[in-house]
Amino acid sequence: MKTNLNAQKKIKTTYTKDMLIKNIAETSGKNISTVRAIYNELEDVIEKYLSSATPDTDVSIRLFEGITIDSTFIPEKIKVNNLTGKVITTTSKIKPKANITRYYCEKLSACLR
Repeated sequence: MKTNLNAQKKIKTTYTKDMLIKNIAETSGKNISTVRAIYNELEDVIEKYLSSATPDTDVSIRLFEGITIDSTFIPEKIKVNNLTGKVITTTSKIKPKANITRYYCEKLSACLR
């Protein structure tokens, strides 16, 4: 297998929470502390809703048009280790999963044209 030594590494841009808050405050004309409070409250509400999944109820949050976050309750299980034969009880947990629709992906790609 040949590798191209002259190939440039791809640059990844990461936008942090503070960068988003500052940008939203600038574009909306709102105070940074107000935007930060709303952002933090949104984060708390999303966490509260996602953690409310039960064995009978899954939770789905439509965060933006085309972006959803789903939460599924995984009950505890009793498993046997194949190598040692030891019985293991896994704890119950909540499994979050983000989903981006094909429409949203196409919408992003359309910005390139």
